[in-house]
Amino acid sequence: PMSKEEPPKSGTAKPWSFFDESVSMGGRVLRAMRGNNSDRKFSDIARVEAKRRIIIKRTEESFWRSLLHWHGTCLALIARDPLFWTTIIIFIAIRIWLHVGNVPSFIVVLAGADVGVIGGFLSFFLVFYVSQCYGRFNTQYGFSMSCEGRIFDAATIAVNILPRENGLRLIRYMNAAHIAGYVGLSKDYPHSTFFTEINSHNMFLTEAEHNRMMEINMDVGGSCYRELIAWAFSEVQTAVNQGLIKEPLVARELRDLILRLRGSLGGLFDYDDQPVHFFYVHFISILTLIYLPLFALSTAVSAGSGEQTYWLSDVIAFITIVLQDIFFIGLRLLGQNMTSPFGDDNEDLSVMHYVNFTWTMSNRILLSKFPKALDAETEAEIMKNRVSVGHAWKGETAMEPSIVVDPEEKVNHIDVEK
Repeated sequence: PMSKEEPPKSGTAKPWSFFDESVSMGGRVLRAMRGNNSDRKFSDIARVEAKRRIIIKRTEESFWRSLLHWHGTCLALIARDPLFWTTIIIFIAIRIWLHVGNVPSFIVVLAGADVGVIGGFLSFFLVFYVSQCYGRFNTQYGFSMSCEGRIFDAATIAVNILPRENGLRLIRYMNAAHIAGYVGLSKDYPHSTFFTEINSHNMFLTEAEHNRMMEINMDVGGSCYRELIAWAFSEVQTAVNQGLIKEPLVARELRDLILRLRGSLGGLFDYDDQPVHFFYVHFISILTLIYLPLFALSTAVSAGSGEQTYWLSDVIAFITIVLQDIFFIGLRLLGQNMTSPFGDDNEDLSVMHYVNFTWTMSNRILLSKFPKALDAETEAEIMKNRVSVGHAWKGETAMEPSIVVDPEEKVNHIDVEK
């Protein structure tokens, strides 16, 4: 909408459009629901991305080395959870009270409640909750990888079928739709910093094309990526009309790849629109809030009182409380972190890596240099010099003797029959 400081000039006012008005109103509603993170700097996004790529590689480390890390672990999140420190304070307070005197009888009665039943049910619900969140996380990762694959497939067809400029434009639009989908999906990848910075280097869109995306507002919803998909689809139709694509099956395959790219991006928006039911999340949260303090109270009283107080019992009981907190709070936080994998957490998916990798590799495909024309003599010579694959009845192990031979042994001949 035009600001009050710049009123429209006479005769140049933009005509009213139901579509533009609907998009503008929808944008205001979505911005109010999602919040505004347009001030997030590109350097902040890059720094978090670098941490993610480092944390991913830690899964290959040894058992003891993996325990030495702090960032990217459950401990870093649990240490900031108020419920963890609440249970620790309750345990320490009760133990000090029992060391210096007797606690009120009602605390002993509360400690005698059978909290194990609650813990058993809560364990089941938490594991089921994390399993569901993990499944959603992996599915959304699959959608992201599907976007890469469809662009790579389209680039492979384009470099063989289309003229260079047509192929470049088609892949440019598909890559632009790829990044525009993430911008509209998550407030942590704002257009003003994330898209603008990457577009200044990679040139997904020209200035005029970029201005069109700004009119739609890339930060809100999927309108921008859907229009870019339509542009890519139009490129295929234009190539067919101009006779650049002569085989109907090739045109159909390109159209299918473009629509499958839209479907993968649309799947991400579908998951974002319907997260795990809030009823279930609230149910787990309130059970955890009730159970862990009761468990801390019960464990503190059970560790002994009066003449039956021992420091070793206190230490063991304290470790039990910490382990219980790590299990229950850690599982809850793990599920919450995996619910929305396109945020600014270190455990989220590497959006910047996906976008840059897809752009780089798809353009490398377009720059492919093909080998010289087929030469029958060259192929015959290669066939003659390669290791024999054996007779048909020898099965799939015919080449194994030549593979397992020690390279230091001086072997002039391998008896395949042996």
